[in-house]
Amino acid sequence: MAVRDEAYEREDIKGVSLPRRAFLKLSLTASGLLMSWGIFRFLSYQQQSENPVRLTLQEPMAYPPDSVTPVPQLKAWILRDEAGLYALSALCTHLGCTVGETETSFECPCHGSRFNLHGATLQGPASKPLEHLDLSLSTDNKVVLDSSKKVPASQRLNPF
Repeated sequence: MAVRDEAYEREDIKGVSLPRRAFLKLSLTASGLLMSWGIFRFLSYQQQSENPVRLTLQEPMAYPPDSVTPVPQLKAWILRDEAGLYALSALCTHLGCTVGETETSFECPCHGSRFNLHGATLQGPASKPLEHLDLSLSTDNKVVLDSSKKVPASQRLNPF
């Protein structure tokens, strides 16, 4: 019993007397605040606005029919279907991860969202389709991709 009283006396001398119940309340409150902050950050994610980038690529004939060509500098894809060329952003609309190509779709490695080759959402958690980016032709007949301009999904560049 004397050892126990001595230990309490040392705590009182140092001024560090915190009852166990108060310590638990304090640690649970701190944990709850940290978790709330993390959830808030997760739910309020907004894609980072990057500087508008415009990149001149190859001639239109360099993109064969039914092709998917990555443009890693702009995190985008150039695709060609029967209507012409179009560009998709490679940033997932859920949390902005870079999507990868599979045989028949694009897939987000972070949370598993899947998109078809036209950018439409096949599987969530992403609820919006991939963004379509502006394509045009330069004066020397090369494809120009502008990642700062979003266009409708139906828009195609058809110089063929």
